[in-house]
Amino acid sequence: MTFSNCTSFIRRSVLISLITLLAACSQKAETLKLSVSQFGSATERAFDKYGDAYATQFAPFPKSDAAKRNTFINNIKDFTGKVTPANIDTLLDPDAVKIDPDVAREWQDTLKGLRSRYQQFVAIFDNIEAGSALGASAVKNSGPILEKLRTQLVTISNDFARTPPQFLTRRSTLIAELNKIRSQDSNNPEAERLLVEAWWQEWNSLMAAESTMQAETLRAFVTASALGNKLQGQIDNYARLDVRSLITAVEDGIKLTDQIDKLSPQEILTQGTGLLETATN
Repeated sequence: MTFSNCTSFIRRSVLISLITLLAACSQKAETLKLSVSQFGSATERAFDKYGDAYATQFAPFPKSDAAKRNTFINNIKDFTGKVTPANIDTLLDPDAVKIDPDVAREWQDTLKGLRSRYQQFVAIFDNIEAGSALGASAVKNSGPILEKLRTQLVTISNDFARTPPQFLTRRSTLIAELNKIRSQDSNNPEAERLLVEAWWQEWNSLMAAESTMQAETLRAFVTASALGNKLQGQIDNYARLDVRSLITAVEDGIKLTDQIDKLSPQEILTQGTGLLETATN
């Protein structure tokens, strides 16, 4: 073999080896993106639940269109003032709580800002050149960012668990109904008893729905935190992991999500803090 042919052979061998290496790196990066996507989807769901939980604090009991129409007709019949843009909403739905627009806007901006941080983290991996050294460096540099996001998730979750939102408007509506029952003069104790029993059933149904809302929101945060913990391990050990290990990690993430989904609402509420602490270790 001539020197020229030998040099050409070496170059081809190096090129083939490099292409093989880049292909492996590309597979690793693409597989890691699956875990990143799991985490991103879980955080989106958590913030969806978070926003809904706080919005439902002020939501009245749902009414049919016929009930809304009858309420409005009765309100207009009894109303002696002038209808204005300021009071039309109250006439249409007196049970709806009117939230200060500035307060509502501030809350939406806060929620939007929270979402944006996690979306930006996921976008890091969307822009990674899978087979490049720069890609591997970007993965490594994402580790400290994820640590901060995970800490934030646990803080939000613990705050939520300590002081969960309640169905404030619906509670007030039922309490007003109970006071109305008690204030009415009745010569029929049995009829009054039936009304109180019916009220008690409504109240317990509301409390059950409230507990479910709280548990499902916390469940979403526990899932996001647990997946974040798994992802942290993959990022921190990325250089030492192969494609098979990363695929296993994705499968483990699916199993973990399924396990958390199977916990009852009461188990989530009672074990939530412990699960969150585990997710940060």
